[in-house]
Amino acid sequence: MSDELTGTLTEIVAIDQFVDSRDPSGASAGTWQAAGSAWAAVVPDGRGSSEGEARRSRRRWRITVRAPTRAQLTSRIIWRGEWLTVLAVENDPRWPDRVTLRCEARSR
Repeated sequence: MSDELTGTLTEIVAIDQFVDSRDPSGASAGTWQAAGSAWAAVVPDGRGSSEGEARRSRRRWRITVRAPTRAQLTSRIIWRGEWLTVLAVENDPRWPDRVTLRCEARSR
């Protein structure tokens, strides 16, 4: 990505945060809560991955937002009606004004 950040942030994404809680039997009963929205640059992430010999068919995305961000590994991004699970949060010291999120599309 170039030095220019503002011109690349053309999409609005919503950020949800998972809040873990327990039901009376002790099972996880967490919920998603809105944590805000942000202007973002969303591009396909061409890095393929494999688990054993099986190829993954889920779409991957690289999302760049301004730093700091509320997105964490326990977040999901909602973009154009798709739910994207945050797989990685990357801070590059060369670009302290931005954070890159590696995400994967998930079914609802």
